[in-house]
Amino acid sequence: MTEKKEIKLFETDYRITGKHATYLKFIVNEAQIFNTFIEAYLNAAVFGFLANRKAKRDNESTDSANILASAFINHRHDCLFLYRLIMLLDEKDINLEERLDRAFRYDTDPSKYDKVQENLNIFNSYVLGGIEEMYNKFIIDCSSSEDYIKRTFEIVKTFKDEIDGVSYKEKIDKLLRM
Repeated sequence: MTEKKEIKLFETDYRITGKHATYLKFIVNEAQIFNTFIEAYLNAAVFGFLANRKAKRDNESTDSANILASAFINHRHDCLFLYRLIMLLDEKDINLEERLDRAFRYDTDPSKYDKVQENLNIFNSYVLGGIEEMYNKFIIDCSSSEDYIKRTFEIVKTFKDEIDGVSYKEKIDKLLRM
């Protein structure tokens, strides 16, 4: 009899390594775009997904940054919301039923432990890609607090303009009609 593993989403420490740790520390500690690593993590998931940018875990340097389980637990609702949204919207050649399963069903079924880990790796690849995306946006021509504030304003304005041109409600309605 095989032992079923308990599925725990966003209840354990998460270690970011290599260049992503360096970038994350820069975003939080130097640029001070976010107050905490967990805030940057959540926003990086969105940045990575919207930019369609994924990245693999980097182990080239010894730098690391830890997001503690307590931070995930305190932001679990937000983490789960973003995880489910990305699992639903990341189409990668799978049908709607499979996307619904991975977004809402697999994490409640211990026999799907491996699938959940695979999906969590997809989610975290968007996080790492988002960390790269944010770092690249804030490293170029930014050296002062004022520069970071201006760049944040530019990014938010660009994001708003892009959203105004795209009807996500229509896309979600289309998914619901399938």
